[in-house]
Amino acid sequence: MLLLRKFAVVLAACVAGIGMMASPALARSAGQSVDAEAAAGNASSETSSVNGLSAEEYWTPARMAGAIAAGPSRVTAADTADQPKPRPGPKGRIDGALPTAMSPQADIHTMSGRVFFVDDHGDNRSCSGSTVNSGGKRLVFTAGHCVHGGGGGRDWFDVNRWVFVPQYHGGSPFGTWSAYQLWAKTGWTNDENRAFDVAAVVMQPKNGVRIVDAVGGQGIKWGYGYGLPIYMFGYPANPPFNGSGLYYCSGTTWNESGFPTLGCNMTGGASGGPWLNEYGATFWAYLNGVNSWMFWETDPTQVFKWQSPYFSYDTAGSLFDTVKDM
Repeated sequence: MLLLRKFAVVLAACVAGIGMMASPALARSAGQSVDAEAAAGNASSETSSVNGLSAEEYWTPARMAGAIAAGPSRVTAADTADQPKPRPGPKGRIDGALPTAMSPQADIHTMSGRVFFVDDHGDNRSCSGSTVNSGGKRLVFTAGHCVHGGGGGRDWFDVNRWVFVPQYHGGSPFGTWSAYQLWAKTGWTNDENRAFDVAAVVMQPKNGVRIVDAVGGQGIKWGYGYGLPIYMFGYPANPPFNGSGLYYCSGTTWNESGFPTLGCNMTGGASGGPWLNEYGATFWAYLNGVNSWMFWETDPTQVFKWQSPYFSYDTAGSLFDTVKDM
């Protein structure tokens, strides 16, 4: 049976409400393929703008409310049967971090948020994401399909219109944060391979403060297999949800054609939200997946399970190593 909960947030206070594979090549938002190499930024400063509007100015409350939930197409069991399996590779883990600048009560609320962007078709869209600790203190992890359309004929989404809003609740006590670079695996950007549907976004500082220093950051791990106890979080925005609340499902993952799988009825808009292992042991947990693909039978409002790319070094580890010090 599904276990679904909504987290209610009032300003900065957090109140839990009950009831509610291949080469480790990478790509950045300019489109070049790289292999664990640094790349130059696209948005060069906090004041980057398009048509006179900064990303923060573009994403008004009205535009956020009207953004279309990004979500992959319907998937069936047959669609997963021939997906390439990720190589196990080495295990790795990075611990989370407390904020150092604004001293909030750091928890799942401050480190989770809604993502808003303009896609390669010019549409305003929304996803979910999570801050992750690193040397650079500037990372947000999400799904690959929240930064790039995936495969031939698709392109990067507009880096100058890509924002993360931590602790979103029709607004945020921490404001809107703008992207500096979008990073994804070439397995996703070139081939729309679901096994590589993960992305990392390097965020611009806000008023001289880095995002992890402001809100804290989750840890991250890869290579730890299946059968893990996981809490998955997101901001579902398609009916019966409306994107205004942080929800979670919890359970033990199982291996389905190489993909970690968990029963959950969150809908589109939850894409990119974190799968957290060891949640509740400290104020942070280990990111070990992202909401990637959802399954339903005939009615898209009746989702019954989600999958994440398997977090191996091929997927999450090499991506993290590339961007960790930016």
